[in-house]
Amino acid sequence: MSALTVAEAKNRFSDLLRRAQYGGERVIVERHGKPVAAIVSTDDLRRLESAEDAADLQDARAALAQAKAHGTVRLDRVLRKYGLGHLLPKPERAGRPRRAPKPRARLKPSRRTPRKRRPTSTNRRRR
Repeated sequence: MSALTVAEAKNRFSDLLRRAQYGGERVIVERHGKPVAAIVSTDDLRRLESAEDAADLQDARAALAQAKAHGTVRLDRVLRKYGLGHLLPKPERAGRPRRAPKPRARLKPSRRTPRKRRPTSTNRRRR
C-alpha cells in the first residue's frame, strides 16, 4: 500500500484509478502527513461493506437477545427519567376538533386614478 500527498494524487488520479481497478492496489492519500482518504477497488469496498454488515447483524442479534433476557423499557419512561420528556410528541386533545383558521381578507386594489405627473424641465414647452 502506497501513500501520496493530495497534490501527487491529483496529478496522477487517472493512473491511480487504473492501478486500483485492475491491479487491486490500495493508495492512501495524505494531507500534511496525515491520512485523509484511500483509493481502493470496488471489490475491496464491497468486501469491507459486507464485513461491516455482518458485524452490525451480530450486534443487533446480541441486543435482541439481551432485550429478551432482561426485558425492555418504554421510550417515554426513559426520556422522562432523564429529564427529556419535552422530546416526546404532544398527545392529541380529546373533544371536538379544532376549527381551521379564518382566511385573511385580501386587500383590494385602490380605485383611485393615478396622479398625473408634472412636466419636468425637459418635457416643458418653450414659449
